[in-house]
Amino acid sequence: MASGDETGFWPWVEAIDRAETISGLRDTLLAAFSYVGFTAAYFLAPVVSDARVGRVLTNVGFPREWEERYRAEFYLIDPIATHAITRRGAFCWPDDLAETPLKPAERDYLALLADYGMERGVGLASFGPFARTGFVGVGLPRSGIAIDRRSILMVEVAARLAHQRYLRLIDPFPNGPPSLSDREIEVLSLIAQGKSNAVIAQLLDISPSSVDVYVKRIFTKMGVADRTSASVRALAMGLVVTGRFPKQSHSGRL
Repeated sequence: MASGDETGFWPWVEAIDRAETISGLRDTLLAAFSYVGFTAAYFLAPVVSDARVGRVLTNVGFPREWEERYRAEFYLIDPIATHAITRRGAFCWPDDLAETPLKPAERDYLALLADYGMERGVGLASFGPFARTGFVGVGLPRSGIAIDRRSILMVEVAARLAHQRYLRLIDPFPNGPPSLSDREIEVLSLIAQGKSNAVIAQLLDISPSSVDVYVKRIFTKMGVADRTSASVRALAMGLVVTGRFPKQSHSGRL
């Protein structure tokens, strides 16, 4: 059974629909998941059928070691997110993948999840306009909480609504994304990887003060006030393709 009932769940749904910032939306969604009975979640974008396409990972609550290995190698063999885009709704892993044809490496990955305390969870893809597809995985259910159909449906309602709200928050440019210089794209790509200004300065061989200037320009052009909002908005608008490699700009400006 789900940890909380449907009546108490709806205020969280309404709060998701009213969220005014990316960080506020994330925190509210996690609170909704916690109400259902899950204590951790991870978010991926973009999600396409080819797992070799890099995915920006946001992890809240899952083990740090798993996150590090996911960024390094697991993203290539994770069947949960990849198969989510072929399903009509949310599903429970590994139960609902039992009859799905998987490669040996994918089955090994599912077995490894148990070592990280992630033996069971719920996954789903959320679809939006212009192929803006994301993935949400929740897990680490509290002791005594069964992942029943009601729990899965509550997760699905919250996640899908949050994805639509997220798209409205990150797309304030009806005439297309803002024009960024090549250098600003490079800085933005590194921000999306979670790099600090000091690290960005070292990687690009420029001064920290120059990085500060670029970050301020990026925030102004993108209409954001923090690094998280800049990262997710850049990804959704195609300014950053994977969070690892910068998308080339054609502006020719520095």
